[in-house]
Amino acid sequence: MSIKKIIWTLFSGNAFAQLLMIAFAPIIARLYTAAEFGIYAAYVTVITITVKVASLGLEKAIPLERNRVQAKKLMHINQSLAILISLVILLVYLVFGVSVLNWVGIYPTLWEAILLSVGIAMTSLIQIYNYENMNREQYRILAMTRVLQNGFTGLAQIGFAFSNVMKGLGLLLGDVIGKAISVLILSRVSKQGVKNRITWGDTKELISRYKHFIIFSMPAGLINTLSLQLPLLLVLAIFGANDSGQYAFVQRVIIVPISVLAITLSQFFYSVAAKEIGENKAKVYELYVGLTKKLAYYLTIPFCIFASFAPPIFQVLFGEEWLLAGQLTQVLGVMFLTQIICSATSQILYLLERQKLQIVLEIIKLVFVIAIFGWMQRDFLQTMLVYGSVIAIFNLSLWFIGRQLLKSEGGLVIGKNEK
Repeated sequence: MSIKKIIWTLFSGNAFAQLLMIAFAPIIARLYTAAEFGIYAAYVTVITITVKVASLGLEKAIPLERNRVQAKKLMHINQSLAILISLVILLVYLVFGVSVLNWVGIYPTLWEAILLSVGIAMTSLIQIYNYENMNREQYRILAMTRVLQNGFTGLAQIGFAFSNVMKGLGLLLGDVIGKAISVLILSRVSKQGVKNRITWGDTKELISRYKHFIIFSMPAGLINTLSLQLPLLLVLAIFGANDSGQYAFVQRVIIVPISVLAITLSQFFYSVAAKEIGENKAKVYELYVGLTKKLAYYLTIPFCIFASFAPPIFQVLFGEEWLLAGQLTQVLGVMFLTQIICSATSQILYLLERQKLQIVLEIIKLVFVIAIFGWMQRDFLQTMLVYGSVIAIFNLSLWFIGRQLLKSEGGLVIGKNEK
């Protein structure tokens, strides 16, 4: 498949998926309160954070494995680890009645604890299958499942609200249902590929080969996710469910849709760069710089215009209750824009196997995030403005570091290409 066709396949699928989310948003915003969004977002945040450790970071090694049989075995190891972690979390709740959500004042019921563990397992499996499809270059599957997942999630969340059956769990239950359908489709597609049996010897050999992903990549990915996801839990703990719900709604309506192109190019970049990084760093460098320049050129002005009018747009589309979400879009605008522009190439340190550097940078960022929320606890919007500015600086810094590493490791070939 040509590069243009790959990009178009991924983009069209992701774009349609996000259009579905945008279409459902005005309805869902009037069926659930900001506080309900805040509680739901806390569960999703815990799921997102846990997924980063559920398979020990080994899923990122799947696209790097050139042997399809070994890649399949690596996928099975990832799946087993993810399911095991989700079961352990549920077991801890059943035996001790303890949940990580307790520290922000949320005490899950049995059904909520079950949904939390199922959500962790489903999200982990989707991520693992997506990396396998990158290895197999099954880009249509990546696009199709994203559409179906968002579609079924939105319909289920609306359905539970209208039926008034389990409305309190409607947002979380709908999310889990959408992911479960996606996993079902991906698992059926995966079975059509290479068939193999995995032994303890295979497991030991593959874990040993990619141990640096466990030692460095997994902690770095966890810390990066914490720096991005922890703020929502901190907002919930410090400012309350209503403000965290406003922030969560911004994530649902703005962050996800505007990142559709970045997600597409990120999947494309990681897939192509994983195959070229060993022998042709000059090509990876050109792709790295070129993607970022194009994103900056085409997105900066439209996004700035949208952010300027965000508060009245939110009021008209979603109701008076969501004015604060529009104001949040403005104060976090620089962070959103840098995330879009730089996210397509954000995994370059993994590809260059500079996991030690990655983890150091992520620790510094996380320390700054915790310090900001620990220090500024009076004004919600001011706190978010400082937080967004710091994250934007780190996004840009990481991109420049990746550029310099590619440039230096590519040697004279890159220097000539730049001229």
